[in-house]
Amino acid sequence: MSTRTFVGVAISVICLATSAYAVPITPSPTIISGNETFNNFTSCNVVGGVSLTCAQIDVSAHTSVSPPDPTNGDFGIRIQAAFNAGTTTEDVTFQYDGHITGGLFHDASMYFNGTAVSSVTEDIFNLANGDLIGHFAVGSPGSPTASIILTETTTDIRVIKDIALNFSAPGPTVISIVDQQFSQTAVPEPASLALLGVGLLVLGVGRHRAACGGTTA
Repeated sequence: MSTRTFVGVAISVICLATSAYAVPITPSPTIISGNETFNNFTSCNVVGGVSLTCAQIDVSAHTSVSPPDPTNGDFGIRIQAAFNAGTTTEDVTFQYDGHITGGLFHDASMYFNGTAVSSVTEDIFNLANGDLIGHFAVGSPGSPTASIILTETTTDIRVIKDIALNFSAPGPTVISIVDQQFSQTAVPEPASLALLGVGLLVLGVGRHRAACGGTTA
């Protein structure tokens, strides 16, 4: 095989591998982004619009870059599709789960490239206890980016996303990209937890002695 042929084959393989990263959300894929894993893409529903189906909505691993994302270097996913209100409205809802290894989900951020009038709204739940730990949105008119600090840190989350488009003349009202990423905080190490426990114990003993008037010789 000549060098030119080998290079051509190598480029073809790279291109195929790159395109394979984006897959339909139906049936539910597993997307690995850094130390974060996203799966259980379910409950997809499309109402209105221009013939979009859930099988035409793609998802891929994404690492944020600012701009246009509100953060740099956070792992997450990118949702891509030809969201289009047509001459009326389109509403797309679905949910997915996120899991993290070696860290805790700390905050969430979004970017989208929608035209007026469109928005992406989402609720984030702690899978461990079912608590709602985040709610935010991006929109046009409004801001294409948003970020929030989650009210609880956790290793497992559920995201329920609502993508809404309402035709506004002269149009079109469209969205093609929705970026979702999560920053993380470190899980406390056992040694740190032990030191914290000792510190609390010493503090408790000191308070007890003070309450009892101290010790006598």
